[in-house]
Amino acid sequence: MTDGTEFDLPPGADQTYASIIDKLPVPPDAPGLPQLQALGLVAPSPADPGRYVALDAQLAIRSHLATEQAAFGRVARRMAGIAALDRLATRHDQARYWGGPGSEFLPTVELVVARIEESASRATTEVLTAQPGYRKRPVIDSATQRDVDLLQRGVRMQILYHASTRTNPHIQDYTTAMQGDGAEIRVLHGPFPQIIIIDAREAFIRNVASRDEDDHSGWHVRDLAAVSYMREAYLLDWMRAEPWDDAGQPKEGWLTTRQRTILHLLAEGVEQVHIGKKIGVSERTVAGELAGLRGTLGLHTTLQLMVWYGRHQQDS
Repeated sequence: MTDGTEFDLPPGADQTYASIIDKLPVPPDAPGLPQLQALGLVAPSPADPGRYVALDAQLAIRSHLATEQAAFGRVARRMAGIAALDRLATRHDQARYWGGPGSEFLPTVELVVARIEESASRATTEVLTAQPGYRKRPVIDSATQRDVDLLQRGVRMQILYHASTRTNPHIQDYTTAMQGDGAEIRVLHGPFPQIIIIDAREAFIRNVASRDEDDHSGWHVRDLAAVSYMREAYLLDWMRAEPWDDAGQPKEGWLTTRQRTILHLLAEGVEQVHIGKKIGVSERTVAGELAGLRGTLGLHTTLQLMVWYGRHQQDS
């Protein structure tokens, strides 16, 4: 293919071409002579060495046009082929390995539950669940049949609870039913986040962007990279956890006698500074026991601890 700039003749080339047409001699360094020869407009005279003859300009022009049109056609076809590759880019964007549609905010607990039910109905491989706190009886009841159906369909289930939930009779009933159908259940003593991961392709998390503890909104995460990272973090927690009681009975006494006494006295209204004298330990020991409990339960304040204790006492 010839670059279009090669058709531009230098100054004086037109006069050189006219002299050759008039059969006048032109010197070897006449302006534009090499370009006129390259374009097929003039040629050395076969009968008179050192002189040139003019060739048919119209014939040369048509020849160059045909060459350039053929080259342009090849370029146009190649460009059309490149444009056709866009359909592959579209498919790649729809199902690219490292991403996905991202996250969707679910503003109400009803919408969160409905979306979990919908996603769980499509599960084929595994459901990983982490529940760090107590769940109310209606929530447990609604989840039981769904989870039994999953297990009976051959979906593997791993359920992670906090150690304190072993004393909750509602959770005891649920774990007994789940273990009977093949679910794996473990417990952790330290804090961990609440999450549900389905088939390693989507996850449900609470709205961690909110500071309101009563906020029951959540996020439906479908970005593959984010879900894969969450699943890896879950499995690390799972490895640190211990199995739920092999006999299916809750382990009593994860709270020590001293801890129970301190919590009971606080619930009775005794100020923390006076509890040490009542039970024969230092004020620092009392503070250390409370700090240890808060750390175990993932709580930040003693008020939160007492709210937990109130619920714990009621459930047990």
